[in-house]
Amino acid sequence: MPLVAHRLNTIIDYDRLLVLDAGRVVELDTPYNLINKDGGLFRELCLQSGRFDELEKIAKVKAFSNTRGSQ
Repeated sequence: MPLVAHRLNTIIDYDRLLVLDAGRVVELDTPYNLINKDGGLFRELCLQSGRFDELEKIAKVKAFSNTRGSQ
């Protein structure tokens, strides 16, 4: 289900994120991949939030729970 959100904790455990900047798509991937992308806009937003470690942990748990279920 598509969702437009501005709070990172609302979307950090979604399967995929589409990041827009000035109405243009700039990133599309899993939250875990995006939060670990050097120079990425989503990573920068997470760093600026002051909750980077918490957000990264949630994204990592989601990423690895998905891989276990598909094996």
